[in-house]
Order: sequence, then C-alpha cells, then structure tokens
Amino acid sequence: MKRIFQLAGIMLIIGIIVLIIFNYRYPFFTSAVGNWSVGFGKMAQVFPKSELDLKNVITYEYINSIIPAPIDYIADPFFIKESDTYYLFVELKGEGNANIALLTSLDGQDYEYKGIVLDEDFHLSYPQVFKHKGGFYMLPETKGSNQVLLYKAQNFPYDWRISDTLIKNRGLKDPSLLLSEELNLIVAVDDDLKQYMFTATSLSGSWTEAKKYEQRWGNETRPGGRFFKVDNNWYLPLQNRTLGYGTGISIYKLETENDRLEFKLAEKMYLGPQQEIEWFNRGMHHLDIQKNGDDHYMVYDGDRNLNNEKEFQYKRTIKFNLLDIYNFFR
Repeated sequence: MKRIFQLAGIMLIIGIIVLIIFNYRYPFFTSAVGNWSVGFGKMAQVFPKSELDLKNVITYEYINSIIPAPIDYIADPFFIKESDTYYLFVELKGEGNANIALLTSLDGQDYEYKGIVLDEDFHLSYPQVFKHKGGFYMLPETKGSNQVLLYKAQNFPYDWRISDTLIKNRGLKDPSLLLSEELNLIVAVDDDLKQYMFTATSLSGSWTEAKKYEQRWGNETRPGGRFFKVDNNWYLPLQNRTLGYGTGISIYKLETENDRLEFKLAEKMYLGPQQEIEWFNRGMHHLDIQKNGDDHYMVYDGDRNLNNEKEFQYKRTIKFNLLDIYNFFR
C-alpha cells in the first residue's frame, strides 16, 4: 500500500509539472476575443519591422457609426493600388454571415467607406484581391461553400462573380495564393489547422496537392496574409496562437531546394499585441505587405479586449502542446 501511495505521489508531481509546462507554452486562461479593427501604413523596408502608427486605424466603431446595420468587426484587410487609388477590401461581420466590404483612398491615409461589394449565402472573409493578365480577381475564404472559389470583377471594384472553382469539395481556411514565374501555389488549412499546399501550372490550371511538401500541423500553420517577396525570397505571414486565437503574426520563408517545399521561420511574432494601440491590445492576426514605389505599404488588423475578460482554453492548451510534440518527433 505504501508503494502505491508513493507511485501516486510521483505521478501527481509529474502531472503538475506537465501542466505547468503546458500552461507556460499555451496558457489555460487567455484574453477573450473582442472586436477587430484595421490598420495601415507606409514603411521603408519589411525587415526589420517598423513601428505601427496608432493614428492609422479604421475602427469597427467608426464603420458601425456610418452604416445603418450594426456590425461586430472588420478584419482580414487586403489592398490593391490601381492608378492613384488604394482599394482596401475587408471582411465585415454584421448580422448573419460576414461579407466583403470596400474602402478607398487617394493617398493611402484617408479612407472612405464604399459599402458591401460581395455577399453570399455562406460566410466570406480573407478577400485576397489581385490583378492578373489585365483582370481583377479575388480569392476569398469560401469554406462555407466547401469549395475554393475564385471571383472576377466585371466592373472593378464592383460586380464580383465566380470565375472558377480552383479546389473542389474541400473546406479550407484562408487560401493564400502565389503566382510567379517559378511557382504557382495555394496554401491553406482545414478546421484542425492541418496545413495543405497545392500547385498548378497556371491560375486556371488543375490545382493538385503538392507531392514534395513538408506538411505542418497546429500553431503557426494558418495563413495570415498574402505572399510577399524580399531579396528574391518568398515569405508568408502565418498566425500565432500562443495566447489564444489572433495572438500575432510570424513570418515564414518558403524554401524550394531540391524541389521540396517547406516553410522555415524567418521572424517570430512580427506583429503581436500592441499595448499602446487600444484597438489592437489583445492581438493581431493578419498582414498584407506590397511594394509601393521605393517603400512598402501594409495593412493589418488587430483585436480589442475592453474589460480584460478571460476564457478557459484547456482543450486548446492540450491540443497545441501535443501537436508541437508530434511535429517535433515526426
């Protein structure tokens, strides 16, 4: 009997140590998700990162004040600059499913809200807008349709219609597209945060899962913005969830040696909670960077926690720790 109590004591101590380690890596109590707003700014270079301007924020409260229907948040900003105008597309969540809304600016500083430009029966987000062969396209998240749908503008920046189904019968989150002379790629995750990669010979080609790909699973797998290029290297923002959903953005470099595709960490927590910006005090989870003349222009989003509310996230804590162990030993 004494030996049984000794073993039980040892197991209890081991269990407490494991819980302490698990909590240190992914805390059981995290700040509750609040309301997302969008920021923007110019920067001289991507690395090292520039400080965010606390004045350059389009808040959810502002949008809520100028439209008749109440909204919860705006998030997932993507932009495209055409002629002298910045076109900023965002996910806008009001009643029911989220839609895609548009804001425009002539100077990249003062934005005017233009309204909803894409509305479906399912949830829409991640309005990745781009120009290709003279046409304007958008690859949003359309997981609710169980397809990866490509849209094309009939009268840019309005009248978006489905142009193609790139990936069929797959519910994927935040599909991020890379079109280049050397490689065409789509990266996305499923509901379990298992990362998938697809390749094709062209945008309208047959998108199939990459064969030589180092698949990742868990934290920092879900895309959080567009691919961007620096010094002939491709990078992708990926979401960090250390302190809960939307903690921050880490930057990963795409490695293509020996025809094998793999993401390698380039900069941990490139963006994270901004205590000096009240609208982003809980965390950030999206970044779109593009070359803009001699500088770069970027848009991003952040979350606000007003009352320091907490959530008990024991399932998340256990899941991400176990997935980290899995990724380490596989």
